Amino acid sequence: MPATPVPRRLRLALLLPLLLVAAVATSAAAQAGRDDRPLPVSELTVGSEVVATTGLRLSAIGTPDDGSGRLFVVDKAGRVLVFHPDTGVLDPQPLLDLTSRVSTAGNERGLLGVAPSPDFARTHTLFVSYTALGTGVENGALTVSRFELDSAGQTTIDPATEERVLRQQHNLNGNHNGGDLMFGPDGYLYWSTGDGGSADDPLYGAQNLSTLLGKIVRIDAMRECDGRLYCIPKDNPFARSAVGRPEIWAYGLRNPWRFSIDERTESIWIGDVGQNRWEEINHVSLDDDDQPRDGWNFGWSCREGEDLHRQPASAGEGPDPFLDIRCNPRAQYTDPVFSYGLADNDRCAVMGGVVYRGEEFEDLADGTYVAADYCTGQAFAVQEQRRGRHVASDAVGQLPPRITSFGTDAEGEVYFVTDTVAPGTGAIHRLTFAPAD
Repeated sequence: MPATPVPRRLRLALLLPLLLVAAVATSAAAQAGRDDRPLPVSELTVGSEVVATTGLRLSAIGTPDDGSGRLFVVDKAGRVLVFHPDTGVLDPQPLLDLTSRVSTAGNERGLLGVAPSPDFARTHTLFVSYTALGTGVENGALTVSRFELDSAGQTTIDPATEERVLRQQHNLNGNHNGGDLMFGPDGYLYWSTGDGGSADDPLYGAQNLSTLLGKIVRIDAMRECDGRLYCIPKDNPFARSAVGRPEIWAYGLRNPWRFSIDERTESIWIGDVGQNRWEEINHVSLDDDDQPRDGWNFGWSCREGEDLHRQPASAGEGPDPFLDIRCNPRAQYTDPVFSYGLADNDRCAVMGGVVYRGEEFEDLADGTYVAADYCTGQAFAVQEQRRGRHVASDAVGQLPPRITSFGTDAEGEVYFVTDTVAPGTGAIHRLTFAPAD
Protein backbone atom coordinates (compact mmCIF):
# COMPACT_ATOMS: atom_id res chain seq x y z
CA MET A 1 0.00 0.00 0.00
CA PRO A 2 1.51 3.39 -0.93
CA ALA A 3 2.40 5.77 1.94
CA THR A 4 -0.11 8.46 2.65
CA PRO A 5 1.51 11.88 2.19
CA VAL A 6 1.66 14.05 5.36
CA PRO A 7 0.42 17.60 4.87
CA ARG A 8 3.16 20.25 5.14
CA ARG A 9 1.44 22.02 8.06
CA LEU A 10 1.25 18.73 9.99
CA ARG A 11 4.92 17.97 9.23
CA LEU A 12 5.90 21.30 10.73
CA ALA A 13 3.73 20.68 13.77
CA LEU A 14 5.39 17.32 14.33
CA LEU A 15 8.91 18.70 13.73
CA LEU A 16 8.67 21.74 16.01
CA PRO A 17 8.72 19.81 19.31
CA LEU A 18 11.76 17.86 18.12
CA LEU A 19 13.59 21.09 17.29
CA LEU A 20 12.74 22.52 20.69
CA VAL A 21 14.02 19.39 22.45
CA ALA A 22 17.24 19.53 20.43
CA ALA A 23 17.69 23.23 21.22
CA VAL A 24 17.16 22.64 24.93
CA ALA A 25 19.61 19.73 24.88
CA THR A 26 22.22 21.79 23.05
CA SER A 27 21.80 24.67 25.48
CA ALA A 28 22.07 22.32 28.44
CA ALA A 29 25.21 20.74 27.01
CA ALA A 30 26.74 24.16 26.42
CA GLN A 31 25.89 25.21 29.98
CA ALA A 32 27.34 21.97 31.32
CA GLY A 33 30.50 22.67 29.33
CA ARG A 34 30.74 26.10 30.92
CA ASP A 35 30.06 24.66 34.35
CA ASP A 36 32.86 22.10 33.84
CA ARG A 37 35.42 24.84 33.31
CA PRO A 38 37.66 25.74 36.26
CA LEU A 39 37.10 28.99 38.05
CA PRO A 40 38.95 31.94 36.53
CA VAL A 41 41.97 32.99 38.57
CA SER A 42 40.11 36.11 39.71
CA GLU A 43 37.58 33.87 41.50
CA LEU A 44 40.05 31.35 42.93
CA THR A 45 41.88 31.18 46.25
CA VAL A 46 44.52 28.75 47.45
CA GLY A 47 45.39 27.49 50.89
CA SER A 48 47.44 24.74 52.43
CA GLU A 49 47.72 22.24 55.23
CA VAL A 50 50.85 20.85 56.88
CA VAL A 51 51.15 17.10 56.39
CA ALA A 52 54.62 16.61 57.94
CA THR A 53 57.14 18.74 59.82
CA THR A 54 60.78 17.78 59.26
CA GLY A 55 62.96 20.69 60.40
CA LEU A 56 65.09 20.13 57.29
CA ARG A 57 66.10 22.39 54.41
CA LEU A 58 63.81 20.71 51.90
CA SER A 59 64.49 21.54 48.25
CA ALA A 60 62.68 19.25 45.79
CA ILE A 61 59.96 16.65 45.27
CA GLY A 62 60.00 13.66 42.90
CA THR A 63 57.17 11.23 42.14
CA PRO A 64 57.81 7.60 41.12
CA ASP A 65 55.14 6.23 38.79
CA ASP A 66 55.27 2.74 40.31
CA GLY A 67 51.89 2.73 42.02
CA SER A 68 53.44 3.02 45.48
CA GLY A 69 51.95 6.44 46.21
CA ARG A 70 55.29 7.61 47.62
CA LEU A 71 56.98 10.95 47.19
CA PHE A 72 60.74 11.36 47.10
CA VAL A 73 61.58 14.47 49.12
CA VAL A 74 65.02 16.07 48.95
CA ASP A 75 66.94 17.27 51.98
CA LYS A 76 69.26 19.97 50.63
CA ALA A 77 72.10 18.68 52.81
CA GLY A 78 72.34 15.66 50.53
CA ARG A 79 69.66 13.08 51.27
CA VAL A 80 66.67 11.70 49.38
CA LEU A 81 63.88 10.79 51.79
CA VAL A 82 60.67 8.83 51.27
CA PHE A 83 57.35 10.38 52.28
CA HIS A 84 54.03 8.51 52.38
CA PRO A 85 51.13 10.96 51.82
CA ASP A 86 48.51 8.42 52.82
CA THR A 87 49.92 8.09 56.35
CA GLY A 88 51.90 11.32 56.70
CA VAL A 89 55.01 9.30 57.59
CA LEU A 90 58.52 10.31 56.51
CA ASP A 91 60.79 7.27 56.60
CA PRO A 92 63.64 7.80 59.09
CA GLN A 93 66.08 5.88 56.88
CA PRO A 94 67.05 7.92 53.79
CA LEU A 95 66.69 6.27 50.42
CA LEU A 96 69.98 7.85 49.37
CA ASP A 97 72.64 9.71 51.37
CA LEU A 98 75.13 11.84 49.42
CA THR A 99 76.04 14.27 52.19
CA SER A 100 79.75 13.49 51.83
CA ARG A 101 79.68 14.54 48.15
CA VAL A 102 77.36 17.54 48.18
CA SER A 103 78.52 21.12 48.75
CA THR A 104 76.24 23.18 50.97
CA ALA A 105 78.50 26.24 51.10
CA GLY A 106 76.38 29.38 50.93
CA ASN A 107 72.62 29.43 50.73
CA GLU A 108 71.97 28.02 47.27
CA ARG A 109 74.20 24.97 46.86
CA GLY A 110 73.19 21.46 47.86
CA LEU A 111 71.20 18.47 46.62
CA LEU A 112 68.76 20.27 44.34
CA GLY A 113 66.75 17.82 42.25
CA VAL A 114 65.46 14.25 42.01
CA ALA A 115 63.83 12.45 39.08
CA PRO A 116 62.67 8.81 39.08
CA SER A 117 62.90 7.24 35.63
CA PRO A 118 59.72 6.75 33.56
CA ASP A 119 57.99 3.42 34.23
CA PHE A 120 59.92 3.25 37.48
CA ALA A 121 58.56 -0.19 38.39
CA ARG A 122 60.37 -1.59 35.35
CA THR A 123 63.34 0.76 34.87
CA HIS A 124 63.96 1.58 38.58
CA THR A 125 66.64 4.20 37.95
CA LEU A 126 66.96 7.34 40.05
CA PHE A 127 68.53 10.59 38.83
CA VAL A 128 69.65 13.42 41.10
CA SER A 129 71.26 16.83 40.59
CA TYR A 130 73.56 18.54 43.05
CA THR A 131 76.46 20.92 43.50
CA ALA A 132 79.59 18.90 44.07
CA LEU A 133 81.93 19.13 47.03
CA GLY A 134 85.48 19.42 45.75
CA THR A 135 88.49 21.59 45.10
CA GLY A 136 89.47 23.75 42.14
CA VAL A 137 87.14 23.43 39.18
CA GLU A 138 85.41 20.51 40.89
CA ASN A 139 84.14 22.83 43.61
CA GLY A 140 80.42 23.42 43.15
CA ALA A 141 80.24 21.62 39.80
CA LEU A 142 76.63 21.22 38.68
CA THR A 143 76.19 17.46 38.53
CA VAL A 144 73.58 15.01 37.27
CA SER A 145 74.05 11.44 38.47
CA ARG A 146 72.12 8.22 38.16
CA PHE A 147 71.63 5.20 40.40
CA GLU A 148 70.31 1.90 39.05
CA LEU A 149 68.29 0.09 41.71
CA ASP A 150 67.76 -3.66 42.00
CA SER A 151 64.02 -3.02 42.23
CA ALA A 152 61.63 -0.10 42.56
CA GLY A 153 61.02 -1.06 46.18
CA GLN A 154 64.69 -0.95 47.20
CA THR A 155 64.82 0.85 50.54
CA THR A 156 68.42 2.12 50.53
CA ILE A 157 70.80 2.96 47.68
CA ASP A 158 74.55 2.49 47.99
CA PRO A 159 76.24 5.83 47.14
CA ALA A 160 79.12 3.83 45.64
CA THR A 161 76.84 2.89 42.73
CA GLU A 162 76.71 6.52 41.55
CA GLU A 163 77.30 7.13 37.86
CA ARG A 164 77.92 10.75 36.89
CA VAL A 165 75.95 11.49 33.76
CA LEU A 166 76.69 15.16 33.10
CA ARG A 167 78.63 18.00 34.78
CA GLN A 168 79.05 21.73 34.31
CA GLN A 169 81.81 23.74 35.97
CA HIS A 170 80.44 26.29 38.48
CA ASN A 171 83.29 27.10 40.84
CA LEU A 172 83.50 30.90 40.65
CA ASN A 173 80.30 31.78 42.53
CA GLY A 174 78.03 29.91 44.92
CA ASN A 175 74.70 31.28 43.70
CA HIS A 176 72.50 30.60 40.66
CA ASN A 177 72.78 26.83 40.47
CA GLY A 178 69.34 26.05 39.07
CA GLY A 179 69.19 22.34 39.67
CA ASP A 180 65.67 21.15 38.90
CA LEU A 181 65.34 17.77 37.20
CA MET A 182 62.36 16.10 35.51
CA PHE A 183 61.41 13.68 32.75
CA GLY A 184 59.08 14.93 30.06
CA PRO A 185 56.33 13.06 28.18
CA ASP A 186 58.89 12.54 25.40
CA GLY A 187 60.93 10.35 27.77
CA TYR A 188 63.82 12.83 27.86
CA LEU A 189 65.43 14.23 31.00
CA TYR A 190 65.23 18.03 31.45
CA TRP A 191 67.69 19.83 33.74
CA SER A 192 67.89 23.51 34.66
CA THR A 193 71.14 25.37 35.32
CA GLY A 194 71.91 28.87 36.59
CA ASP A 195 74.00 31.43 34.73
CA GLY A 196 77.16 31.01 36.82
CA GLY A 197 76.26 33.36 39.63
CA SER A 198 77.30 36.75 40.98
CA ALA A 199 75.19 39.59 39.50
CA ASP A 200 74.52 40.82 35.96
CA ASP A 201 75.82 37.52 34.49
CA PRO A 202 79.50 38.58 34.34
CA LEU A 203 80.38 35.29 32.61
CA TYR A 204 77.73 35.95 29.93
CA GLY A 205 76.79 32.33 30.53
CA ALA A 206 73.08 32.58 29.74
CA GLN A 207 73.59 33.61 26.09
CA ASN A 208 76.80 31.62 25.58
CA LEU A 209 75.94 28.48 23.63
CA SER A 210 79.31 26.85 24.35
CA THR A 211 78.41 26.33 28.02
CA LEU A 212 75.48 24.71 29.81
CA LEU A 213 75.12 27.67 32.20
CA GLY A 214 71.78 29.50 32.18
CA LYS A 215 70.07 26.74 30.20
CA ILE A 216 67.42 24.06 30.13
CA VAL A 217 69.27 20.91 29.10
CA ARG A 218 67.49 17.99 27.41
CA ILE A 219 69.11 14.57 27.09
CA ASP A 220 68.05 10.98 26.47
CA ALA A 221 69.26 9.70 29.83
CA MET A 222 67.88 6.18 29.45
CA ARG A 223 70.30 5.28 26.65
CA GLU A 224 74.06 5.50 26.12
CA CYS A 225 75.75 6.89 23.02
CA ASP A 226 79.31 7.54 21.86
CA GLY A 227 80.85 6.66 25.21
CA ARG A 228 78.49 8.92 27.15
CA LEU A 229 75.85 7.89 29.65
CA TYR A 230 73.24 9.68 27.56
CA CYS A 231 72.24 10.37 23.98
CA ILE A 232 71.37 13.63 22.25
CA PRO A 233 67.74 13.92 21.10
CA LYS A 234 67.96 14.44 17.35
CA ASP A 235 65.55 17.38 17.48
CA ASN A 236 67.49 19.39 20.07
CA PRO A 237 68.12 22.85 18.53
CA PHE A 238 71.89 22.35 18.25
CA ALA A 239 72.00 18.56 17.86
CA ARG A 240 73.56 18.86 14.40
CA SER A 241 75.14 22.28 14.75
CA ALA A 242 78.59 23.52 15.68
CA VAL A 243 77.05 26.74 17.01
CA GLY A 244 76.05 25.39 20.44
CA ARG A 245 76.28 22.46 22.82
CA PRO A 246 73.98 19.69 21.58
CA GLU A 247 72.51 19.18 25.06
CA ILE A 248 70.96 22.68 25.08
CA TRP A 249 67.20 22.87 24.66
CA ALA A 250 66.54 26.46 25.86
CA TYR A 251 68.70 29.33 27.10
CA GLY A 252 68.76 32.95 28.26
CA LEU A 253 67.87 32.09 31.87
CA ARG A 254 69.28 33.60 35.06
CA ASN A 255 68.41 31.07 37.74
CA PRO A 256 65.63 28.68 36.70
CA TRP A 257 65.45 27.23 40.19
CA ARG A 258 62.18 25.30 39.65
CA PHE A 259 60.34 24.28 36.50
CA SER A 260 57.56 21.80 35.81
CA ILE A 261 56.13 19.95 32.83
CA ASP A 262 52.42 19.64 32.17
CA GLU A 263 51.99 16.37 30.31
CA ARG A 264 48.38 17.15 29.37
CA THR A 265 49.44 20.10 27.21
CA GLU A 266 53.03 18.91 26.63
CA SER A 267 54.44 22.23 27.79
CA ILE A 268 57.00 23.48 30.29
CA TRP A 269 56.58 26.18 32.95
CA ILE A 270 59.80 27.83 34.16
CA GLY A 271 60.15 30.04 37.22
CA ASP A 272 63.24 32.17 36.56
CA VAL A 273 64.52 34.06 39.60
CA GLY A 274 65.27 37.69 38.75
CA GLN A 275 67.96 40.04 39.96
CA ASN A 276 66.48 43.14 41.53
CA ARG A 277 63.55 44.31 39.41
CA TRP A 278 61.46 41.48 37.95
CA GLU A 279 60.59 37.86 38.72
CA GLU A 280 59.25 35.91 35.77
CA ILE A 281 57.40 32.77 34.74
CA ASN A 282 57.86 31.39 31.25
CA HIS A 283 55.58 28.91 29.52
CA VAL A 284 56.38 27.31 26.18
CA SER A 285 55.51 24.20 24.21
CA LEU A 286 57.65 21.06 24.19
CA ASP A 287 56.58 20.43 20.59
CA ASP A 288 59.57 20.96 18.33
CA ASP A 289 57.30 22.36 15.62
CA ASP A 290 56.47 25.29 17.91
CA GLN A 291 60.07 26.06 18.81
CA PRO A 292 62.09 28.82 17.13
CA ARG A 293 64.81 27.53 14.83
CA ASP A 294 67.56 28.31 17.34
CA GLY A 295 65.61 27.19 20.39
CA TRP A 296 63.76 29.13 23.05
CA ASN A 297 65.74 32.17 24.22
CA PHE A 298 64.29 33.87 27.31
CA GLY A 299 66.50 36.94 27.05
CA TRP A 300 68.75 37.11 30.13
CA SER A 301 71.02 38.99 30.54
CA CYS A 302 69.81 41.36 27.85
CA ARG A 303 66.42 41.44 29.52
CA GLU A 304 64.90 40.95 32.94
CA GLY A 305 61.20 40.25 32.65
CA GLU A 306 60.14 42.16 29.55
CA ASP A 307 62.47 45.12 30.26
CA LEU A 308 66.01 45.74 29.14
CA HIS A 309 68.38 44.82 31.94
CA ARG A 310 70.38 47.99 32.55
CA GLN A 311 73.52 48.03 34.66
CA PRO A 312 73.16 49.50 37.17
CA ALA A 313 69.37 49.55 37.50
CA SER A 314 69.57 53.21 38.52
CA ALA A 315 70.92 54.04 35.05
CA GLY A 316 67.32 54.49 33.90
CA GLU A 317 67.19 55.20 30.19
CA GLY A 318 70.77 56.47 30.08
CA PRO A 319 73.48 54.89 27.91
CA ASP A 320 74.56 51.42 28.99
CA PRO A 321 77.62 50.20 27.07
CA PHE A 322 77.05 46.65 28.27
CA LEU A 323 73.72 46.35 26.44
CA ASP A 324 75.57 46.04 23.13
CA ILE A 325 77.42 43.05 24.55
CA ARG A 326 74.47 41.39 26.25
CA CYS A 327 71.86 41.97 23.53
CA ASN A 328 71.84 40.40 20.10
CA PRO A 329 69.76 42.47 17.63
CA ARG A 330 69.07 39.32 15.62
CA ALA A 331 67.90 37.27 18.59
CA GLN A 332 64.28 36.20 18.98
CA TYR A 333 63.53 36.60 22.69
CA THR A 334 60.50 34.91 24.26
CA ASP A 335 58.47 37.02 26.67
CA PRO A 336 57.40 35.69 30.08
CA VAL A 337 53.71 34.92 30.52
CA PHE A 338 53.73 36.46 33.98
CA SER A 339 56.13 38.71 35.87
CA TYR A 340 56.01 40.72 39.06
CA GLY A 341 58.13 43.59 40.29
CA LEU A 342 60.25 43.81 43.42
CA ALA A 343 59.96 47.54 44.01
CA ASP A 344 58.33 48.71 47.25
CA ASN A 345 57.40 45.24 48.52
CA ASP A 346 58.93 42.35 50.47
CA ARG A 347 58.93 39.86 47.62
CA CYS A 348 62.30 38.50 46.55
CA ALA A 349 62.30 35.36 44.36
CA VAL A 350 59.77 33.37 42.37
CA MET A 351 59.41 29.69 43.23
CA GLY A 352 58.25 28.00 40.05
CA GLY A 353 55.17 25.85 40.61
CA VAL A 354 53.02 23.22 38.91
CA VAL A 355 49.77 22.84 36.99
CA TYR A 356 46.95 21.28 38.98
CA ARG A 357 45.66 18.06 37.37
CA GLY A 358 44.13 16.28 40.36
CA GLU A 359 40.57 15.15 40.98
CA GLU A 360 39.69 16.66 44.37
CA PHE A 361 39.66 20.25 43.08
CA GLU A 362 39.21 19.48 39.39
CA ASP A 363 36.05 21.55 39.03
CA LEU A 364 37.77 24.56 40.60
CA ALA A 365 41.34 24.52 39.36
CA ASP A 366 42.00 22.02 36.57
CA GLY A 367 44.77 23.39 34.36
CA THR A 368 45.67 26.19 36.77
CA TYR A 369 49.37 26.86 37.33
CA VAL A 370 50.26 27.89 40.90
CA ALA A 371 53.59 29.37 42.05
CA ALA A 372 54.70 31.55 44.98
CA ASP A 373 57.24 34.07 46.18
CA TYR A 374 59.98 32.66 48.41
CA CYS A 375 60.16 35.50 50.95
CA THR A 376 56.48 36.28 51.41
CA GLY A 377 54.60 33.12 50.44
CA GLN A 378 52.34 35.21 48.20
CA ALA A 379 50.72 32.78 45.75
CA PHE A 380 50.23 33.41 42.03
CA ALA A 381 47.94 31.62 39.61
CA VAL A 382 48.13 31.55 35.82
CA GLN A 383 45.73 29.99 33.32
CA GLU A 384 46.36 29.58 29.63
CA GLN A 385 43.45 30.71 27.49
CA ARG A 386 42.86 30.10 23.82
CA ARG A 387 45.54 31.03 21.28
CA GLY A 388 48.28 31.02 23.89
CA ARG A 389 46.90 33.95 25.87
CA HIS A 390 47.51 33.79 29.62
CA VAL A 391 45.51 35.28 32.48
CA ALA A 392 47.26 35.70 35.83
CA SER A 393 46.49 36.86 39.36
CA ASP A 394 48.87 37.66 42.20
CA ALA A 395 46.04 37.77 44.73
CA VAL A 396 44.95 34.14 45.04
CA GLY A 397 46.08 33.61 48.60
CA GLN A 398 48.86 33.54 51.15
CA LEU A 399 50.99 30.42 51.56
CA PRO A 400 53.75 29.85 54.14
CA PRO A 401 57.01 31.71 53.45
CA ARG A 402 60.24 30.00 52.33
CA ILE A 403 58.61 27.67 49.82
CA THR A 404 61.40 26.01 47.86
CA SER A 405 59.61 23.56 45.58
CA PHE A 406 56.23 22.30 44.37
CA GLY A 407 55.39 18.80 43.19
CA THR A 408 52.46 16.47 42.60
CA ASP A 409 51.61 12.99 43.73
CA ALA A 410 50.63 10.26 41.29
CA GLU A 411 47.02 11.49 41.39
CA GLY A 412 47.91 15.05 40.47
CA GLU A 413 47.35 16.56 43.92
CA VAL A 414 49.84 19.33 44.70
CA TYR A 415 52.38 19.37 47.52
CA PHE A 416 55.08 21.87 48.38
CA VAL A 417 58.02 22.00 50.76
CA THR A 418 59.50 24.82 52.83
CA ASP A 419 62.99 25.73 53.96
CA THR A 420 64.05 26.14 57.61
CA VAL A 421 65.53 29.58 56.95
CA ALA A 422 63.55 31.89 59.26
CA PRO A 423 60.59 32.05 59.28
CA GLY A 424 60.35 28.73 57.40
CA THR A 425 59.63 25.44 59.19
CA GLY A 426 61.06 22.75 56.92
CA ALA A 427 57.67 21.14 56.39
CA ILE A 428 55.72 19.28 53.71
CA HIS A 429 52.42 20.93 52.81
CA ARG A 430 49.41 20.01 50.69
CA LEU A 431 47.82 22.69 48.47
CA THR A 432 44.08 23.32 48.59
CA PHE A 433 41.71 25.37 46.43
CA ALA A 434 38.44 27.17 47.15
CA PRO A 435 36.24 29.80 45.54
CA ALA A 436 37.31 33.30 46.50
CA ASP A 437 35.12 35.04 49.10
